[in-house]
Amino acid sequence: MSKNKYILPFKGTWYVEYGGTKKKNSHSWNIIGQRYAYDFEIRNENLPYHDDLTKNENYYSYLENIYAPSDGWVVEIVDKYENTHITKDRKIINDCDNPKGNYIIIKHNHGEYSTICHFEKGTFNVQIGDLVKEGQLIGKVGNSGNTQGPHIHFQIQLGIDPDNSKGVPITFKNAYHNNKKLKKLEKGIEIESR
Repeated sequence: MSKNKYILPFKGTWYVEYGGTKKKNSHSWNIIGQRYAYDFEIRNENLPYHDDLTKNENYYSYLENIYAPSDGWVVEIVDKYENTHITKDRKIINDCDNPKGNYIIIKHNHGEYSTICHFEKGTFNVQIGDLVKEGQLIGKVGNSGNTQGPHIHFQIQLGIDPDNSKGVPITFKNAYHNNKKLKKLEKGIEIESR
């Protein structure tokens, strides 16, 4: 488990699309940095979109605010990719040369780093070298990188490299499901940030 306690990088009620602490629910068990990563999206009537599913603006998560999960220093930002197109069958597609798309890496205490991916291009509110505070607005949800629709990818790893540094289960401090506080999350549940 992470030594630091993190807040969810969003406000309100979201759905755990992928992720968990066990192999069967893992985001990507064989990618060491993403083993305990999560993909979050907003759903309404169990769908992440309304009307035409090929349009980013029809996804409930699109352009929602993303917040710093804990105090730390911004050590890396990539902000150059347009959104990935969405197909009618919602296959996972990558329209750029980096599966993370537009992303941020924040260095936290105890040698832990958070990586948050798939930002909307041009929406970052911080720069490399900035000290961020927990809950500070850092950008907005987009659909850049390896995606099937707008969402937030969130992981904690023990090193700056999000692919090759060891990922760790995230200890949450503001995640609730049916009014029960959760320290860890599993795929397929709706959670509320408080």
